[in-house]
Amino acid sequence: MAEAVRLLVAGLPAEIVREIGLRLRGVTVTEFENTQQMGRAASQGEAKLVILSDALPTQDSIYIARRARDANEAVGIAYCISMTQAESVLLALKEIRVDRFFLSPVDIDEMLRELGKMGGVEVLAPQVSPAGHAAAAVIDAWDRARASTFKRIDALEDGAIALLDSSLSPEQKATAERDALSLADLTAPFGFARASAIARDIAEKFSSDKLTPVDGVAISEQLLALRNALQGSPQPPAEPAGERVMSPPTSAAPEDSLEGSKVLVVDDDAQITRALTTMLKRRGITVTTVNDPLRFWGALDEVKPSLIMLDLEMPRLSGTELCRAVRNDRRWSELPVVFLTGHTDQDSIHRVFAAGADDYVGKPFVPAELMMRIESRLIGVKARKAPDDTDPVTGLPTAARTTQTIDRFLRLARRKSDPYSIAALEVDALASLAGTYGRSIADRVLRAIGELLPKSFRGEDVVGWWGGAEFMIGMYGSSKEHAAIKLTQICSKIAEQSFMADDGRGVRVQCNGGVAQYLVDGDTVSALRQKALEVMQEVRKVGIHRVGISGVQLAGALTRRVDVVIVDDDVGLVSLLQHAMESRNLKVATFADGETAVAALTSKPPEVQAAVILLDVDLPALNGLEVLRRLKAVEATRMSSVVMLTARTGERDVLAALELGAIDHVAKPFSVPVLMHKVRMVLRQDQ
Repeated sequence: MAEAVRLLVAGLPAEIVREIGLRLRGVTVTEFENTQQMGRAASQGEAKLVILSDALPTQDSIYIARRARDANEAVGIAYCISMTQAESVLLALKEIRVDRFFLSPVDIDEMLRELGKMGGVEVLAPQVSPAGHAAAAVIDAWDRARASTFKRIDALEDGAIALLDSSLSPEQKATAERDALSLADLTAPFGFARASAIARDIAEKFSSDKLTPVDGVAISEQLLALRNALQGSPQPPAEPAGERVMSPPTSAAPEDSLEGSKVLVVDDDAQITRALTTMLKRRGITVTTVNDPLRFWGALDEVKPSLIMLDLEMPRLSGTELCRAVRNDRRWSELPVVFLTGHTDQDSIHRVFAAGADDYVGKPFVPAELMMRIESRLIGVKARKAPDDTDPVTGLPTAARTTQTIDRFLRLARRKSDPYSIAALEVDALASLAGTYGRSIADRVLRAIGELLPKSFRGEDVVGWWGGAEFMIGMYGSSKEHAAIKLTQICSKIAEQSFMADDGRGVRVQCNGGVAQYLVDGDTVSALRQKALEVMQEVRKVGIHRVGISGVQLAGALTRRVDVVIVDDDVGLVSLLQHAMESRNLKVATFADGETAVAALTSKPPEVQAAVILLDVDLPALNGLEVLRRLKAVEATRMSSVVMLTARTGERDVLAALELGAIDHVAKPFSVPVLMHKVRMVLRQDQ
């Protein structure tokens, strides 16, 4: 019997570790939470693979990798890095030789394929039903379609505002009707039946010849409902989805139509990149070539290409990983990506399109065919190129566009008598940071905040970059007190991030913020922004980092006190528990991941404080035990009683939770009435 291949793992989510153990035949996976223990195990020289991630401190990863290589030069080292921090992490890891990089969120099939090659073991098929495959495919497709879907809703909101102002032109009316019908057709296959129905109703309203400004209010309300209906995960269709069909290339473009286009070519074969450069330059296209895929991010920021060409198989980082990074970056997500690869088998083609590619051409290529495909994609880029109202570094709308969007919401808020708040957020000493560490670190900070903000607010909120170190957020339906709580949480998140300077040093930044409310502190975007900036300056004078509220005396950070905090990524379960508790007059706060919960519960003072914390174990970002460990470290468990909710019923898991300060352990699935009884008992004891 062949000896098992030993893998050492640290810093990976539990579900990925589980998949590695289940689907790599003949491997033994040992997971570590302690760096020193993993270093000792690596130094024994028995491991075939060491898998690390940027969830670990960089110096700990370097220490483990060096111990492993000192003991066995042939050991393979793989490293998972966040897409948003890839450039800085690669810079920090230049001291060690990493054999393979994977980008988080990880494509598990891609990862297992490469780990199988490195370990010389077979990759087993996933143990899921056909319905599971369909669900994964639908979720992946929705991820790619989501941004354009919400852009159509933005366009419909423009039409609704125009209707409210009695300025809706016949062209706008016809466009709005078409956009609404397109939304109905687009959302239905993803299982968003309610959203599709709302969109059709909106289309019917816009088709009417008797539209009045009163209808604009109803349409605006429906658009908010439409956004809400598109939250959550899509559902697979009743029948398996068909294979993706490539759109045929259009006819060749006129000779001068591609002047000014820029193509970035990433291929480790220098002969290929030279041939492509010669071919494309003849058409007036500017070509930048990269033979090392790890240099991709620097080239992308510098070139700002019109199209990207990728090889599939490259050393250390595959083309599919780079394509996924592009599709997940708001600045580049709509760039056309064409693969040029010698792998034209069905599996490789599936990998290419699953990563989000627009097209592929096999090697060796026919120049005329390749040129035609490139031209068709570049022409499409020129046809849909948007006005220059997006900042290329942050990927956010600029001040002018942000002002226009917020102004429309202010008019809607006035008509409906809804609250609306504007928040200013500014990075402290960004210019000084750039002077000390170089401009690149300032761009990394701005880029990371540009990624974080849209993910942290609702679809109806407006996030924009105002210039320099300043960001602006408009929050519909939020009083300035509630807006300040949210902004404080964002500032805490930013403060926890570490950014890598060019010299390898880790850098942290702080932010201040100010909040003003429409009709309370001003009635225009400029007036509200000025009030928010004024209170932000008052906060800064105090000398501590926090968020100020216009018209509210400075008296320390806001703490929201609730009865129960629920930390669980199961949307259905959270909704059920929240309803059960709020119907009994309990105040509830919810968090869908461990990282956000820790930020809110452990800041000084805490943004949220609860008598009871219901904490799931298997969470994204940080697992429940790590959350509990951090709560205990700041003595938050003395103020809050923690009850673990988990499908893990092993004695080891229960004891670990109790040792870290949990008072109880409830196994899933559980009875909601029984859990409610436990919560009420704890609340009575705290009174």
